[in-house]
Amino acid sequence: MRALLIMTLGGWIVGTVLMAFVATQNFRTVDRLLSAPTPKFSHALTPIGHDEARVVLRYLVSELNRLYFSAWGLTQLALGVAVVIAAIGLRPLDRTMIAVTATILAIVIVSLLLSQSIVSLGRSLDFVPRVMVSEQAARFRTLHLAYTALDLLKLSLCVWLLIRATRQTYTAVMKR
Repeated sequence: MRALLIMTLGGWIVGTVLMAFVATQNFRTVDRLLSAPTPKFSHALTPIGHDEARVVLRYLVSELNRLYFSAWGLTQLALGVAVVIAAIGLRPLDRTMIAVTATILAIVIVSLLLSQSIVSLGRSLDFVPRVMVSEQAARFRTLHLAYTALDLLKLSLCVWLLIRATRQTYTAVMKR
């Protein structure tokens, strides 16, 4: 069970870091492409113009990120259940580890609920000019910040669990 726990936590940590990288790089790629377009890409943009192309490409990136985060949220739910089961199966029973894994699973559930609101609100803002500041945009930023904070807390707890499980494994091996 300890090996399953360590493997699952390691994968979860890597997945979390990769999702953060993908989400940020998708938006930066739009600006990179538009700031130095190849001749063929520049020609393809001519009919719609630079500013409109940016809006359309950012919309595409937003939809891709929504898809990725929806799939990742469901994946994290499965990972969370696996981690809780693995922690419950450890011998000797480690109540602290069980409590932390249950907390992580709760964070994932709250994050899934938050992400639904973020997706819905984000779609309503997709074609609103960025210079406009609205109550909806402020709410979106607040939800996004809450999601990010929960994700960082979850990541920290996963790292802590991984270190604890690894140390316990090392200690058990050394006692033999």
